[in-house]
Amino acid sequence: MGAESWAAFTLALLVALAVPGPDLVLVVHSATRGAREGASTAVGIVSGLMLHALLAAAGATALLVSAPGTLTVVQLLGAGVLLWMGASMLRASRSAANDNPDATRHRVQGGFARGFVTNATNPKALLFFAAILPQFIGYGDGAEMRTVTLCAAVVLGAGLWWAATIALIRLFGFHRSPAADRTITVLGGLALLLIGAGLLVSTVYSLLSPGA
Repeated sequence: MGAESWAAFTLALLVALAVPGPDLVLVVHSATRGAREGASTAVGIVSGLMLHALLAAAGATALLVSAPGTLTVVQLLGAGVLLWMGASMLRASRSAANDNPDATRHRVQGGFARGFVTNATNPKALLFFAAILPQFIGYGDGAEMRTVTLCAAVVLGAGLWWAATIALIRLFGFHRSPAADRTITVLGGLALLLIGAGLLVSTVYSLLSPGA
């Protein structure tokens, strides 16, 4: 790949990362509750992205997307996960955050699990590796190595992006107010519910549409 191809790929990756979605909601919410929880959530997100990258590098992503009904299953699963997490965040907003070591450890572990599951079932991530990445891989000699290199670049880029996001959140002190934490939890829960509901409605509509 030449410099122009790398520049175009970097721009595509930045756009994909910058578009607000469930990953951003989870990172912002977790980072306001603690640097460790934010970092754990980001590691979970990147781990889920790494799963997509490994599938793409093995050539499994194209097979999954081309299989009838696979994308629909992923969309429905992703919608269910988002609705469940949104409802969980709204329930959590009713109680004050507990800062004892056991509660903190539980939140850190939960942050990783939420980040991983959300990204592993994220249709946007699947489609990025299935539709966007191949445009930069091309065919011919070295295609396998370009696939691995680009997949690694996606994972690394995402890791740096979320690290910078957490650093900015902590720098501007959004974590210092219990009221702000509760507000962000409520808004985050509502955002996940809206995203999940939108994904569910669009998926069901596509299934019921003529010719689907």
